[in-house]
Amino acid sequence: MPSNLAGLAALLFAAVPGYLYLVRYERHGLRERPGAAREIAELFAVGTFVTLGTAAGVLVLAEYVPGLATLDEAASGGTYARSHPWEPVRSGILTLVLSALVCLALGELRGRRSGGSNWSNTPGTVWSELLKSPRGEADPEVEVLMDDGTRVNGCCHMVSHEKDTYYRDVALHHPISIHPADEGQPEPCEADYIIIPGGHIRLIQITTARTQGRS
Repeated sequence: MPSNLAGLAALLFAAVPGYLYLVRYERHGLRERPGAAREIAELFAVGTFVTLGTAAGVLVLAEYVPGLATLDEAASGGTYARSHPWEPVRSGILTLVLSALVCLALGELRGRRSGGSNWSNTPGTVWSELLKSPRGEADPEVEVLMDDGTRVNGCCHMVSHEKDTYYRDVALHHPISIHPADEGQPEPCEADYIIIPGGHIRLIQITTARTQGRS
């Protein structure tokens, strides 16, 4: 953590706009979890670049609008800040507000563009989009073929979003039936939920419309 007020202010000016960008982007659809380190790096990268660009614009604006700190005044350091404390404050607040608005707009734009298409190169998206229940409809019926030939039937409850399919587990809920590879008929399962590890899944069949008489 920064040990002085200037460092804390720089951290705030980068983190707040970047966070708003990510929140706005993720509101428009599923976004693959990139991992904490990568997400923090993206947050600060977007926030820093937008804030620097906005700060440059505010310095240019200060040449024509009174009450804001100009580049020459800001470069003079503590002497100017002590004699005119409110001008740097006003410039800082304006920079933070404008950078936050820009990041919100960028997140909205990127989210709309990403969410407007059924095609995605993001790992895991197609799993979650197909396995989630359509709006106002029942959960889809799912048949999972496991690596040992066992078939598990049930209604989809949730799916994890891990990038590696080995860890992308699928949870089904009642009614559940299990059809072992060496058995002729499926066996009813009394469990309310069953979790199938992603590393054992070979095939998933999805039925979004329920059919009568299906076991």
